[in-house]
Amino acid sequence: MNRNLIDILVSVFMGAIGQTILKLGANKLGSLSLSFKTIIKDVIHILMIPEIFIGLILFGGSFLLWIKVLTKSDLSYAYSMVSLGYIVVALLSKFLLHETFTVNKIIGVVMIISGVFVLNR
Repeated sequence: MNRNLIDILVSVFMGAIGQTILKLGANKLGSLSLSFKTIIKDVIHILMIPEIFIGLILFGGSFLLWIKVLTKSDLSYAYSMVSLGYIVVALLSKFLLHETFTVNKIIGVVMIISGVFVLNR
C-alpha cells in the first residue's frame, strides 16, 4: 500500500471518528441558540465539553492531513475515498450511539464500496 493511500485512509478515518465523537458531545449540549447575543457564551459552553474538543482535534488533524493528500493526489481519486467515511460513521453510530443498522444501510455500504472500487480501477 503506498504512503499516499495510507494518508488518505487515515484522514478519512480521523474525520469520521471525529464526527462521531462530536455527536457524542453534541448529545450533552441540550438546546443551543447560537444567536448573536449568546454566541460567545455558547461557543465557550460547546468547547467545554471534552468530546467536542476531542472531536475538533481529530477533525482538524484530518483536515491538515487532507491538505497533504491534495498536494500529492488527483482530486478525483482522493475524494472518492472520502465516501468510505460514511461506512465508518454508520458502523460507529451502530456501536457507540446505538443507532439502527438497517438493510438499506447495508445495501448503501455495499454500493459505496463498489463505487469506490469502480472509480479507482
